[in-house]
Amino acid sequence: MEKKTYDALGNEIVLTKDDFSLVQLDAKIHDKKFETKPTTFLKDAFRRFCKNKSSVVGAIIIGFLMVLAIFVPIFSKYDIDGSHVNETLLRPKLFEAGTGFWDGTKTYKEHGYDNILKRPVGFEKVNASSLTITEIYQDEDGIYYCNFVYDKYEDKYGEIEKTLYKKDMDKYIKAGLCTYDYDTGAFERLSDECPVIEIVQSGKTIKAVVSQYRALGYDKMPKYLFGTDYLGRDLTKLAFKGLQSSLVFAVIISSICFLFGLVWGAVSGYFGGNVDLLMERFTDILGNIPGVVIVTLFRLHLVKDIKADSLWVFGLALCVSGWMGTAARTRTQFYRFKGREYVLASRTLGASDTRLIFRHILPNALGTLVTSSVLMIPGLIFTESTYSYLGLGLQGTDSFGVILSGNQGYIQTYPMLIIFPAIIISLLMISFNLFGNGLRDALNPSLKGSE
Repeated sequence: MEKKTYDALGNEIVLTKDDFSLVQLDAKIHDKKFETKPTTFLKDAFRRFCKNKSSVVGAIIIGFLMVLAIFVPIFSKYDIDGSHVNETLLRPKLFEAGTGFWDGTKTYKEHGYDNILKRPVGFEKVNASSLTITEIYQDEDGIYYCNFVYDKYEDKYGEIEKTLYKKDMDKYIKAGLCTYDYDTGAFERLSDECPVIEIVQSGKTIKAVVSQYRALGYDKMPKYLFGTDYLGRDLTKLAFKGLQSSLVFAVIISSICFLFGLVWGAVSGYFGGNVDLLMERFTDILGNIPGVVIVTLFRLHLVKDIKADSLWVFGLALCVSGWMGTAARTRTQFYRFKGREYVLASRTLGASDTRLIFRHILPNALGTLVTSSVLMIPGLIFTESTYSYLGLGLQGTDSFGVILSGNQGYIQTYPMLIIFPAIIISLLMISFNLFGNGLRDALNPSLKGSE
């Protein structure tokens, strides 16, 4: 039967052989080559991560702080072991004294003045060269006041006239730094490294002008970028040493908690039912025990019984409940994805539970979980700081918590002891937050191949 064709108005259209032609009569038919390069999930994730500028900045800051945490304690020449009585609570110094900014000096105004000793009240025993008095005046009652600048570096490290004991002089002579005749008082300085500049009085009692920083073993007068703490330790080196200790501790503990919580949450969320019910009730019971109680019990019993180091005892105590957050998020993600069509299709094709968990469901939930795991690191640093303040944290380790705990009493008089470590820990927290958000988006499989 002949089939007729009509147009929109109902008129019949008559088609002939001449109305048709082969479009590809002289053209070659072949597959077109993809213009884009093949990629993998990790390459695509890295490309998406690099497009997130804030996350890249966060990663750079984290990397920079980690580099400083590694190399500053190695290359800094200042000793942070033990205490240094003569070098306590020095102010931050970067420039030479007299610049008026970051030069290690402190300006005093309307300070009491002893007109007899010609010194500011309370500064009678300091090195005279460390005081620069700019103004002296009297009030209506005849009381003297002054304005002056005190250079504590010059007081502690400058040249001062002092009494030398024979054992000290013999030490310098034996080291070949100088010669001295106890009978005639003849003195010759053989090296610039000799702390003794000149002999003022010879005899049984030797009085000499001594370079204090050379007597302490320094080649030149020290400059502490952020000052020293109450034990005379360089705050810059101490802070980055604490950052190193806290980072290593936090990374190890967070890795253990993340892996255990991942497995626990995956099993609970995938199987559900009575398995999920029992696991959740166990988690609820353990999660309601205060962390302070757990840490205290571990310190009381483990340290006493097996004499474990506080580092491992404290870490083990944090691992007891630290995995619960990751487990809860993993469980939620498994409930979200386990009913999807691709999971049902894979189960129909005979995929095992292990393959469904680790090959199909977990990769889709990885973005959210990685973000939470990254944020565990600064969270653990804050937790360690809190417990160390209470005396339950790391002991004998220069971690951030121990440093802040020791310096918190000087927040009014020497605020830099708190401000500098606080700036580092704040930068670390913000940077990890930005970095974690970038990882979450980059590892999201639904964004694979997106521009």
